[in-house]
Amino acid sequence: MKANTLLLTLVLALGLGACGQEQQAESPAGGSAAPAVPPAVAPAAPADAAPASVDGKAVYAAKCAVCHGKTGEGRGTNPKLVGLPVADIESRLKDYRAGKQMGPNTGIMAAAAKSLSDEQIAAIAGFLGE
Repeated sequence: MKANTLLLTLVLALGLGACGQEQQAESPAGGSAAPAVPPAVAPAAPADAAPASVDGKAVYAAKCAVCHGKTGEGRGTNPKLVGLPVADIESRLKDYRAGKQMGPNTGIMAAAAKSLSDEQIAAIAGFLGE
Protein backbone atom coordinates (compact mmCIF):
# COMPACT_ATOMS: atom_id res chain seq x y z
CA MET A 1 0.00 0.00 0.00
CA LYS A 2 2.87 2.36 0.82
CA ALA A 3 4.35 1.81 -2.64
CA ASN A 4 1.03 2.68 -4.30
CA THR A 5 0.66 5.78 -2.18
CA LEU A 6 4.22 6.84 -2.94
CA LEU A 7 3.75 6.21 -6.68
CA LEU A 8 0.45 8.09 -6.75
CA THR A 9 1.98 11.01 -4.82
CA LEU A 10 4.92 11.15 -7.19
CA VAL A 11 2.69 11.09 -10.28
CA LEU A 12 0.41 13.77 -8.87
CA ALA A 13 3.35 15.96 -7.85
CA LEU A 14 4.88 15.71 -11.31
CA GLY A 15 1.55 16.39 -12.97
CA LEU A 16 0.71 19.35 -10.79
CA GLY A 17 4.24 20.69 -11.06
CA ALA A 18 3.89 20.78 -14.82
CA CYS A 19 0.55 22.63 -14.69
CA GLY A 20 0.75 26.22 -15.79
CA GLN A 21 4.33 26.03 -16.94
CA GLU A 22 3.49 26.97 -20.49
CA GLN A 23 6.45 28.51 -22.24
CA GLN A 24 5.75 32.05 -23.31
CA ALA A 25 7.77 33.78 -25.97
CA GLU A 26 9.03 37.30 -25.41
CA SER A 27 6.77 39.83 -27.02
CA PRO A 28 8.41 41.70 -29.87
CA ALA A 29 8.15 45.49 -29.93
CA GLY A 30 4.89 45.19 -31.90
CA GLY A 31 3.19 43.47 -28.95
CA SER A 32 2.25 40.17 -30.63
CA ALA A 33 3.64 37.03 -29.06
CA ALA A 34 4.69 33.94 -30.98
CA PRO A 35 2.69 30.84 -30.05
CA ALA A 36 4.40 28.47 -27.59
CA VAL A 37 5.86 25.34 -29.13
CA PRO A 38 4.76 22.19 -27.29
CA PRO A 39 7.56 19.94 -26.04
CA ALA A 40 8.32 16.77 -27.97
CA VAL A 41 6.44 13.67 -26.81
CA ALA A 42 8.51 10.57 -26.06
CA PRO A 43 7.60 7.51 -28.13
CA ALA A 44 5.29 5.04 -26.42
CA ALA A 45 6.65 1.75 -25.08
CA PRO A 46 5.68 -1.43 -26.94
CA ALA A 47 2.20 -2.65 -25.99
CA ASP A 48 3.50 -5.94 -24.61
CA ALA A 49 6.09 -4.36 -22.28
CA ALA A 50 5.13 -3.51 -18.70
CA PRO A 51 6.25 0.01 -17.85
CA ALA A 52 9.43 0.10 -15.80
CA SER A 53 7.78 2.56 -13.42
CA VAL A 54 5.27 -0.05 -12.18
CA ASP A 55 6.68 -2.71 -9.86
CA GLY A 56 4.48 -5.79 -10.26
CA LYS A 57 5.77 -7.38 -7.08
CA ALA A 58 4.96 -4.26 -5.04
CA VAL A 59 1.47 -3.87 -6.55
CA TYR A 60 0.80 -7.59 -6.00
CA ALA A 61 1.99 -7.35 -2.37
CA ALA A 62 -0.30 -4.37 -1.74
CA LYS A 63 -3.40 -5.59 -3.55
CA CYS A 64 -3.33 -9.39 -3.82
CA ALA A 65 -0.99 -11.12 -1.36
CA VAL A 66 -3.39 -11.03 1.60
CA CYS A 67 -5.73 -13.45 -0.18
CA HIS A 68 -3.49 -15.24 -2.69
CA GLY A 69 -0.29 -15.60 -0.64
CA LYS A 70 3.03 -13.77 -0.66
CA THR A 71 4.20 -15.31 -3.94
CA GLY A 72 0.84 -16.20 -5.48
CA GLU A 73 0.89 -19.77 -4.15
CA GLY A 74 -2.75 -19.56 -3.10
CA ARG A 75 -4.21 -19.33 0.38
CA GLY A 76 -7.18 -21.23 1.75
CA THR A 77 -9.87 -21.36 -0.92
CA ASN A 78 -8.19 -18.59 -2.92
CA PRO A 79 -6.46 -20.05 -5.99
CA LYS A 80 -2.81 -20.30 -6.89
CA LEU A 81 -1.88 -17.59 -9.40
CA VAL A 82 1.86 -18.03 -9.88
CA GLY A 83 2.72 -19.82 -13.11
CA LEU A 84 -0.50 -19.01 -14.95
CA PRO A 85 -0.08 -17.59 -18.46
CA VAL A 86 0.44 -13.80 -18.41
CA ALA A 87 -2.39 -13.26 -20.91
CA ASP A 88 -4.83 -15.21 -18.71
CA ILE A 89 -3.96 -13.18 -15.61
CA GLU A 90 -4.34 -9.89 -17.50
CA SER A 91 -7.63 -10.98 -19.09
CA ARG A 92 -9.14 -12.11 -15.79
CA LEU A 93 -8.12 -8.97 -13.92
CA LYS A 94 -9.55 -6.77 -16.67
CA ASP A 95 -12.79 -8.78 -16.65
CA TYR A 96 -13.08 -8.42 -12.87
CA ARG A 97 -12.34 -4.70 -13.15
CA ALA A 98 -15.14 -4.38 -15.72
CA GLY A 99 -17.54 -6.14 -13.33
CA LYS A 100 -17.94 -9.29 -15.43
CA GLN A 101 -19.44 -12.15 -13.39
CA MET A 102 -16.65 -14.73 -13.07
CA GLY A 103 -17.71 -16.90 -10.15
CA PRO A 104 -18.53 -16.78 -6.44
CA ASN A 105 -15.72 -14.34 -5.58
CA THR A 106 -16.56 -11.80 -8.29
CA GLY A 107 -17.65 -9.15 -5.78
CA ILE A 108 -14.39 -9.33 -3.84
CA MET A 109 -12.23 -9.49 -6.96
CA ALA A 110 -14.13 -6.70 -8.73
CA ALA A 111 -13.56 -4.42 -5.73
CA ALA A 112 -9.86 -5.35 -5.62
CA ALA A 113 -9.33 -4.90 -9.37
CA LYS A 114 -11.43 -1.74 -9.77
CA SER A 115 -8.59 0.65 -8.92
CA LEU A 116 -5.92 -1.15 -10.98
CA SER A 117 -4.65 0.57 -14.11
CA ASP A 118 -3.79 -1.37 -17.27
CA GLU A 119 -0.12 -0.82 -16.41
CA GLN A 120 -0.55 -2.25 -12.91
CA ILE A 121 -2.44 -5.25 -14.30
CA ALA A 122 0.34 -5.90 -16.81
CA ALA A 123 2.95 -5.59 -14.06
CA ILE A 124 1.11 -8.03 -11.75
CA ALA A 125 0.71 -10.49 -14.62
CA GLY A 126 4.41 -10.16 -15.46
CA PHE A 127 5.34 -10.82 -11.84
CA LEU A 128 3.16 -13.93 -11.50
CA GLY A 129 2.83 -15.35 -14.97
CA GLU A 130 4.82 -17.43 -17.36
